[in-house]
Amino acid sequence: MKCTVCGDEIRGKPYTFSYKGNTYYFCSPMCMAEFKKRPEKYIK
Repeated sequence: MKCTVCGDEIRGKPYTFSYKGNTYYFCSPMCMAEFKKRPEKYIK
């Protein structure tokens, strides 16, 4: 599984955040915080 923000492989338990009915996965709290600032940038 890859991080939604940086694209790195997620090792261990991922950080998750739900947005508009979808769950997104992150490798760190920093990537999750970046996603929360501008989610539309990372949604394909």
